[in-house]
Amino acid sequence: MPTTFQTASHHSFAYIDTDDELQNYCDRIQNSSTLFIDTEFIREKTYAPVLCLIQVATEDTLACIDPLSIKNLTPFLDLIYNTAITKVFHAARQDLEIFYNLRGSVPKPVFDTQIAASLLGHADQIGYGNLVNAILKVNLDKKYARTDWTQRPLSAEQLEYAINDVIYLREIYHVICQQLDKHNRIQWLDDDFELLTSDASFKVSPEKIWRKVKGNNKLNGQQRAVLQDLAGWREQRAIHSDKPRKWILSDDILLSLAQHQPDSDKKLEKIRGMTDGMIKKSGETLINIIKKSQQRPKEDWPTLPKFTKTTIQQDALIDCMMAIVRLCAAKENISSSMLCSRKDLEKWLVSDEPIALLAGWRKQLAGKQVSDFVDGKIQLTSHNKNLALNHI
Repeated sequence: MPTTFQTASHHSFAYIDTDDELQNYCDRIQNSSTLFIDTEFIREKTYAPVLCLIQVATEDTLACIDPLSIKNLTPFLDLIYNTAITKVFHAARQDLEIFYNLRGSVPKPVFDTQIAASLLGHADQIGYGNLVNAILKVNLDKKYARTDWTQRPLSAEQLEYAINDVIYLREIYHVICQQLDKHNRIQWLDDDFELLTSDASFKVSPEKIWRKVKGNNKLNGQQRAVLQDLAGWREQRAIHSDKPRKWILSDDILLSLAQHQPDSDKKLEKIRGMTDGMIKKSGETLINIIKKSQQRPKEDWPTLPKFTKTTIQQDALIDCMMAIVRLCAAKENISSSMLCSRKDLEKWLVSDEPIALLAGWRKQLAGKQVSDFVDGKIQLTSHNKNLALNHI
């Protein structure tokens, strides 16, 4: 039998740390239609996050699962990859990354209370504690927010802190669903949750990782080719050794190597941040990568995203378009960031690329108005110091 704890709010929960206990618990909850899930992890010293604790709630059970003690998580993974069960998270992306790393795909279907809350007038990317307070008027203790979850044993206080993340998740989920249903907005979330659970967004592409190196836009084409190959090598080394990228080479060093392209240990020594240990361990490899990159044909050089500088007239037009987006968002009491960003509008206006605002519920709520304004079918006016849209 698993150890049982009780929270200050009189909720009982199980601490599951053996394979048999996990199997028994999963058998017990296998017919649940909804699972409320949170995870505790650390990633400061590794490439991938280290899963340290899984908190789970159903409508009538609560449990903390210890993945550091359990050898076989398959019974639980089978449950969350069951497409008949909705998995509820708050700010799900990092939790989903963990499960993607374990199984190579993302569990579906998923409901993210952070995304859903923005359709009900709550702040964009609202934190879990703030949302719990806003909906339930409960103040959560943040005492263990920075705890080291790899340490064992975990105290009763740490476990209570952790289980609260799904106790109240369960409660706010029901409130949010009721409010979304009341405003006929449940279906609005389908596209957002589909995008959230896309496997492609979690797949690591070493050949594309150079785009995340700050300062890459300062390089010329040939230098970007060198950066692409160096960043790809670093990514593979980080994955293989399970170490943070910056422990292999920092972004600053990568950028300097791409700019100066040293061809000897002596020149490597002049790169700021390169230590004797780095040169001894990887110097020859780095020089060989640089030499090989220098041979790449021009048509094989990676390119930066196309950017067309907007004119003063276009900037003014985008200001008006953004004002319409905000008006429409305010009318529906939702965050304007759920509709689109200024960059989205700029991209559409300058390059005519499709954006989310012009499809689905976003088009119905604001996209058509923005498009009609650009086409001269409606106008933005001011009356009594308030903005308004009027058909021409």
